[in-house]
Amino acid sequence: MLIFLLILLIAGLAGFGYWAYTQGYLKSIIKFGSDNTTKTSGVTKDTVPPTIIKVEVTSKAIKEAGIVWKTDKPSSSQVEWGPKGSFGNKSEITDDPSSGTTIGAVDHGVIIKGLTANTEYQYRVLSHTNGSADAVSATNYFTTPSE
Repeated sequence: MLIFLLILLIAGLAGFGYWAYTQGYLKSIIKFGSDNTTKTSGVTKDTVPPTIIKVEVTSKAIKEAGIVWKTDKPSSSQVEWGPKGSFGNKSEITDDPSSGTTIGAVDHGVIIKGLTANTEYQYRVLSHTNGSADAVSATNYFTTPSE
């Protein structure tokens, strides 16, 4: 009987250990490697910012422009812009995985409005995952057409 109880205890502890490891509770104790994520309140957060590639203006009109880009993992979409020499405007954040309503996007597109004809603008794109800092592209430029 004692052997049976000992086997039952060991099996229970092994099961609990496996569950605790899969939930991330033992990863800081047992360092098998890093997966660049942290777990808070049962929600996994990706702490590495996405990589932004292929940023371009796809359309320009007198008062608006379309900006597209890609990221290496699902993330949010936002554009910061202003007349050449200054930023000062930001689009709404869309596809935001930290909001809990979306997993993010890898193909991004934002239309910026309220531009002036025949003006040179600078812009950069921003994306983040659930838990990472913003990834920010290089500054790019475009000129709106004249009226």
